[in-house]
Amino acid sequence: MKKLVTVSIEGIEPLNILRSKLYEAGLFLSNRSDIAVQIASDFSTLGKCLLTITKGFCIEVALNNADPAQDLQVVFILENRLENLNQTAVMQSGFTKLIDKQGEIFIKRYRFADAVNVDLEALRRILSNKTKEELFDDLNRQNIQLQLEIEERITAEEALHETQRDLVAAEKLAALGGLVAGIAHEINTPVGIGVTAASHLRETIEGFATLCAEGKLKRSDLDTLISSVLELNGIVEENLRRASSLIKSFKEVAVDQTAEDEREFFLKQYVNQVVISLSPNLRNRSIEISLDGIDESILLKTTPGPIAQIFTNLIMNSLVHAFDQDQSGKIEIAAKHNSGVLEMTYSDTGKGIASENIEKIFNPFFTTKRSHGGSGLGMHLVYNIVTKKYLGQIKCESEPNHGVVFHMSLHNVF
Repeated sequence: MKKLVTVSIEGIEPLNILRSKLYEAGLFLSNRSDIAVQIASDFSTLGKCLLTITKGFCIEVALNNADPAQDLQVVFILENRLENLNQTAVMQSGFTKLIDKQGEIFIKRYRFADAVNVDLEALRRILSNKTKEELFDDLNRQNIQLQLEIEERITAEEALHETQRDLVAAEKLAALGGLVAGIAHEINTPVGIGVTAASHLRETIEGFATLCAEGKLKRSDLDTLISSVLELNGIVEENLRRASSLIKSFKEVAVDQTAEDEREFFLKQYVNQVVISLSPNLRNRSIEISLDGIDESILLKTTPGPIAQIFTNLIMNSLVHAFDQDQSGKIEIAAKHNSGVLEMTYSDTGKGIASENIEKIFNPFFTTKRSHGGSGLGMHLVYNIVTKKYLGQIKCESEPNHGVVFHMSLHNVF
């Protein structure tokens, strides 16, 4: 350990002077302004906090050879105990653990992997006294560099947020596209059956007409015609009704996911339409979805699209993560009106979530099924809708092999 300098800090001016010197030392060791700014910023922040609770402290700067790197150590030393100083300031600063402490209280270490052959004398000169003009120039240079760093960070954060917004929008459109494809496939079945039944009905009537024209009509032929017409008409009517129901549910859910107009709707009926719209994903799956826990009298006045997105993503999350393809299970949705707040509970009996992942599930891009096409944005979208759109809260409870429960509270929906 090679001690470079020891400085007494008894006010803001010597603090700023050493801050400037540490910036130059960091630049000398790393040749990187961002590292130099970090060292100077750490020292300034901690030093200013200490000056609020003590009249002064010492700083010892040393260089430690950690072959093949070098560690720059900035040691904060208290020469006086804190018991006789401003107790209120101590409490407010959060430094209550320092009461009755003396000597070394903080050590900040910075490793420079490329600083192999350091000119110690040059480093000592950097940390030694400078003229006020030089210090003023150093401070201005640091402030300019710090401002550039802040502007770059702000620009990067704005770009990141913009990218996240674009990806969330793409996730919404992808979900809508999947809904369209699924419903198109689902509607094809009842429509196909209806067309086949109608074609058979036509053939039956044409056969009956031929018998009439040839004068070969018997009583049994009329009975057969009546029976066939009633049966085929029932098949056509039932399948057209099924197709109509699918189209109606798809139309409302799909339009709601892109529209932003408020309207009144009963929650239970609307969630049921969402479940119907997801029927292609539930085909050949032994998954029961129960809406018995939803109070039928709950009438909402809000934009319905986000409600559809919440339950679409929760249900799809269960189908992808909670249950294997051939696994049976149950999903339960409950809701009640409590003093102007909509309280909803969503639960499944699936695999559950590992404890280390519970805190991550609402993070953007977090998924355990990326190899299966998971984007990691579904639950992030749910979190944003609940907390930002409806100013509410969402909480997840789960244990491995014991399913999952989501508790949600939504405001401004009545």
